[in-house]
Amino acid sequence: MDFFDRAVNFEEEYVGYAEGLEAGRKLGAAEGRELGMEHGFDIGKDLGFYRGWAQEWLRAAAAHPDVVPTRALKKLQAIIDAVNDVPTVNDENANYEARAKSIQLKFKTVSAMLGVSISTELPSNSLSY
Repeated sequence: MDFFDRAVNFEEEYVGYAEGLEAGRKLGAAEGRELGMEHGFDIGKDLGFYRGWAQEWLRAAAAHPDVVPTRALKKLQAIIDAVNDVPTVNDENANYEARAKSIQLKFKTVSAMLGVSISTELPSNSLSY
C-alpha cells in the first residue's frame, strides 16, 4: 500500500478506530459496573453475616446473661460498630482491607471467648477485598 492509498483510506480507518474506541469504553464501563456490583454484593453479604451473628449473640446474652461473658459483650458490640462504620460508597481512603481484617479478628476473638467453632461459622468469601 503506497502513500496515496493510505491517504485515501485514512478517513475510513480513523472513523473505524474512533467508533471502536467508543464501543470499547462503553463495554468496559458496563463490565466494570457489573463486576463492581457483584463484588459489592459479596462484601455486603459477608458484613451482614458478621453483624447478624453479633446481634444474635447479644440477644442471647440479654435473654441469658450468664451465657455470655462481659468482655465478649463489648467485643460483640465492637463488631456491630465496625460493620456499621464501613462506607457504603466507594472511598479511596476507606482502607477496606484493614477494616475487613479488624472485623474478622474481632469475630475470631469472640468466637473463642464463646467456645464457638469458627470453621462452620465463616461465610464462604470471608470479606476478601
